[in-house]
Amino acid sequence: MTHLPIRSRASRRIRRARHRRIRLRLSTAIVTAIAVVSGVTVAWALNDTPSTDGIFADDLAPRTAADPDRRAVELGVRFSPQEDGSVTALQYYQGARTRDVTTATLWSAEGEVLARVSFAASRSVGWRTVPLETSVPLTAGETYVASYHAPQGGYAVTEHDLTTRQVRNGFVLQAGAGVYHYGSHSRFPDDTYRGSNYLVDIVYDTSDAPLPPVPPLPGESPSTTPTPTPSATPTRPAEPSNPGAFPTRESAGLPADWKPVREVSGDLRITEAGAVVEDLRVTNGTIYVDAPNVTLRRIDAVGTNVVNDPRNVCRNGLVIEDSTFTPRSRTSDQDIFVIGPGGYTARNILVDGVPEGLRAAGDDYGCEGVTIEDSFIQVSPPTECGDWHGDGVQGYYGGHLKVRNSTVILEERDGCWGTAAFFYPHSQGNTSLDVDGLLVAGGGYPFRNGMPGSVRNLNVVEGSWGYGPIDVKCSVVDPWQAQVVRLDSAGQPIPVKPISCSMEGGR
Repeated sequence: MTHLPIRSRASRRIRRARHRRIRLRLSTAIVTAIAVVSGVTVAWALNDTPSTDGIFADDLAPRTAADPDRRAVELGVRFSPQEDGSVTALQYYQGARTRDVTTATLWSAEGEVLARVSFAASRSVGWRTVPLETSVPLTAGETYVASYHAPQGGYAVTEHDLTTRQVRNGFVLQAGAGVYHYGSHSRFPDDTYRGSNYLVDIVYDTSDAPLPPVPPLPGESPSTTPTPTPSATPTRPAEPSNPGAFPTRESAGLPADWKPVREVSGDLRITEAGAVVEDLRVTNGTIYVDAPNVTLRRIDAVGTNVVNDPRNVCRNGLVIEDSTFTPRSRTSDQDIFVIGPGGYTARNILVDGVPEGLRAAGDDYGCEGVTIEDSFIQVSPPTECGDWHGDGVQGYYGGHLKVRNSTVILEERDGCWGTAAFFYPHSQGNTSLDVDGLLVAGGGYPFRNGMPGSVRNLNVVEGSWGYGPIDVKCSVVDPWQAQVVRLDSAGQPIPVKPISCSMEGGR
């Protein structure tokens, strides 16, 4: 096999122009969650190993991003798990010149196909996750191979990475664990070359047990259905008190007289399809939504974010409503989005002071579009600014983005600048948008869009920008209606002048 000279590539986060593969893990140590209910503290402990995991580090990137070898080839990794578990998805790193990859396979040590999945080709550089229709159980100590077929070569590779026996994250890799086989069709790979790592991985589930539900209130019968509870007909939240007005910090989010019924410190995992979780305060954790059609209602998320692809498979149909998100005591430029990656509706939420806002992303994980309604989002500089490029709403390989009657503010300070209040560029694999009622402020350009769709009632606060009010690829937007505004004492827009659209920006 031929290879380019070694070149380094930094990993990318899901940000302005960077993307990070999100593979969320539980610690291998005992995980403890605390529920505080009516002054009574209840704790539970889990001795389980990580519920989903993989072989390689989340931020692993190849030294050679695009090998000059253009022959069709099967590329893989040979591994042995140290614990019984199940493979739920296959992963591979798509190189800068990898083309037409549509097949990934899980093999036994003898070359028997245990699972094979076909999928649409993509040209996005980075890790791709391909869910299996049915998980495949693996036995500890047995050897398996995960691979993908690159019909035009151009694969990502790091030579001399797997030259000796090693254990990574609970998986044994013998010397020469990176394997390949040339051929126009997918065949069992068993050749090795210079200890090469072809950046192939799995999503591995070692525990079927979800995090326990929040304990019932004192005095409740054990048979009482705990939160989360399935609900076939969830109730619709109350309509805004001032219909048609743009949301403010005072009007959006939790009701003024709201109090939590239960409190959780740390992570919460929801695994029941159609579950409704309501009247809950979660502090300094992550709400992992690992089932479709979940509703989060009246949630006070303090230093807490929501992730609906914890197994690298998007759980669509998520609804988050009448809820408030506020930051931890200290934040940094490494903090990820507060809600994401996609396939959700955010309705009457308040996001106040976090360094990263909402994401419309995750097409590689099967995420559908995002809808934002009647919400107030203010993103603020982190405590540790570093290399911060915050956005209120950002699209990164996102589905259709729909916005109705919402306010998005990007707050900045000297020496700590964000990107845009609204950032949906054409350079990041996005799809389309439909905006009707959006008030924005802050950033170099408060409103940036490069994707086709419609924009109505866009309001950009006067003087809130560094370079200009908009950066838009105007030829793909129809209709277009926008204006520069000032805010009155109630935070509502007063028209100053219309904004025409004739540029071809939006990158």
